[in-house]
Amino acid sequence: MQRTIRFGLNIDPVVDRPEEVIGLATLADRAGLALVAMQDHAYNPRFGDTWTLLTAIALRTERVHVLTNVATLALRAPAMLAKAAATLDRLTGGRVELGLGAGAFWDGIAAMGGPRWTPPEALAALEDALRLCRLLWEKAKTSEPVTYEGRVFRIEGLEFGPKPVRPIPLWVGAIRPRALRLTGLLADGLTISTPYVPPERLPEVNRLVDEGAHAAGRDPGSIRRLYNLLGVLDYPGARPLRVHRPGFLGGPAEAWVEAIVRFVELGMDTFVFWPVAGDYVAQAQHFVEVVVPEVQRRLATA
Repeated sequence: MQRTIRFGLNIDPVVDRPEEVIGLATLADRAGLALVAMQDHAYNPRFGDTWTLLTAIALRTERVHVLTNVATLALRAPAMLAKAAATLDRLTGGRVELGLGAGAFWDGIAAMGGPRWTPPEALAALEDALRLCRLLWEKAKTSEPVTYEGRVFRIEGLEFGPKPVRPIPLWVGAIRPRALRLTGLLADGLTISTPYVPPERLPEVNRLVDEGAHAAGRDPGSIRRLYNLLGVLDYPGARPLRVHRPGFLGGPAEAWVEAIVRFVELGMDTFVFWPVAGDYVAQAQHFVEVVVPEVQRRLATA
């Protein structure tokens, strides 16, 4: 299956810069981008609650889909995530996509009362959540009570609702081999970031996802591959900024275009622009107006 190339914008879950949050969401919506994506680190005191902010964004936009990138399962039970996603999907006419991750910053999670999962426990929690969300959304069509006995998460005799507008896409934030294979086995998409998965690892990452898909009898081409592009984009009139950290992109639009075209060649198909310094809205505007059309032009003539 040939995957279409899609673009989105990251929006940090900040409440002290509401004009930035709404500005980025409105820009993505008007430009016809596929996604606005938001990280979920509730233990960070600078951040508000991701679901609250995504709801506000979703109700201020008309076309763009909203994505948790990714929801922290160690602090959010999957049955509640499934309910929140289905509710917002109904309110938006089918514009919710649910990204899941077990968790990563265990000190912060524990400080909020969450568990410190071992790697096997985290993988089991992720598998439970993927299976449980799909099961609950399916059973919402019939109101049949649901019982699920997982290794980490369990429910008993739950009558679940509301029913989402359509099957909600499930994404997984994964880096390790078993989680990548699990993504291919059960999920609709993979989400990874440039600082944690450099381009030279992309062939290996995609191979592991493909292995999981083949093991489940699925078409690997049906599983989307999202790359969060962190960095600083130079734009006219701005003083160039450089972030000297591994995995962070930089430079003018041409450098970003070249990078994205290369990432497409390495198997990625969805790109979320994630500025990390400077004027986020101005950079996003330049990304939408210059980088995206040029990438599309080059891919169309390749």
